[in-house]
Amino acid sequence: MKAYRSLLLLAAVLVAMAGCSGENKYEREADRVTRAVMNNDLRPVQGDIAKGVAVTRVQVAQWSDELNNQGKLLSVKELANCSPGWHCFGVRFQNREYVERMRLDDQGKVVDWEFHMAPPGGVPQ
Repeated sequence: MKAYRSLLLLAAVLVAMAGCSGENKYEREADRVTRAVMNNDLRPVQGDIAKGVAVTRVQVAQWSDELNNQGKLLSVKELANCSPGWHCFGVRFQNREYVERMRLDDQGKVVDWEFHMAPPGGVPQ
């Protein structure tokens, strides 16, 4: 019985730790897309992209080059102020901050994803 309680306690701690990661589902999705682009390979997120959204290999390669030039990806945090229907993120790299915008359809699939360098002074809140 004591081993059972210890196992339950361990499970509760692991669940609590996972919940403390601070990432919401949109941040996780933006992180996954950003990493896929950086790896110049959208296959890991292909199922997350809405049907009919066309992205060429050349576009992905150009995006990959730009983002990889910013160094290691450090964090992706959702921003409070964003246009209706969009999710905006402050993305920190070793060398620079970026702002990403992502729009999802009613099935939760990505229909738009874009990024640009943050203005001098950092990501707007």
